[in-house]
Amino acid sequence: MALKWEISFAWIYDHPFFLSPFFFLIDNFLLIVHEAGHTFFGFIGSRFFTVLGGTFLEILLPFVIVLFGWWKRQRLTAQLGLLLTAFAWLETSAYAADAMARRMPLIGSLPKSAHDFYNLFSMKGILDEYMTYAWSMYWIGILTLILFFLYPLFERKQYEHTNINLDL
Repeated sequence: MALKWEISFAWIYDHPFFLSPFFFLIDNFLLIVHEAGHTFFGFIGSRFFTVLGGTFLEILLPFVIVLFGWWKRQRLTAQLGLLLTAFAWLETSAYAADAMARRMPLIGSLPKSAHDFYNLFSMKGILDEYMTYAWSMYWIGILTLILFFLYPLFERKQYEHTNINLDL
């Protein structure tokens, strides 16, 4: 609903008291990763990759956690990665939905001209279709969140091996 009607106030919605610390940790972790992505991809030397780097790393790092957990057969690690990936997509969709209005507060009181998705969509000439991209990101986030809940059903099976040492 916030994507369609009024994204400018979505970031200040109150969470139920017992969930506030949870959302605080996830939001701030993803914000730090996002800002680190701008710096990391800034070394490429392209303005486009510098701007895109924040969102790219914000989504890529949690996905790497999913792959690591899956590979090492650590269900909780993989599920945490899925949860972080889902939140990254959902928060990115809100940021993309704000591309035209640019009402979301930016870190460090940056000017509206520093809005990532406004710049990305403008550079590629697709600013008019910003909501299509925002909704796509939103549904990827929802599907990832559903996968988070269903992951235990699709978990790689672990087999116990018995070492039979026959001394004949």
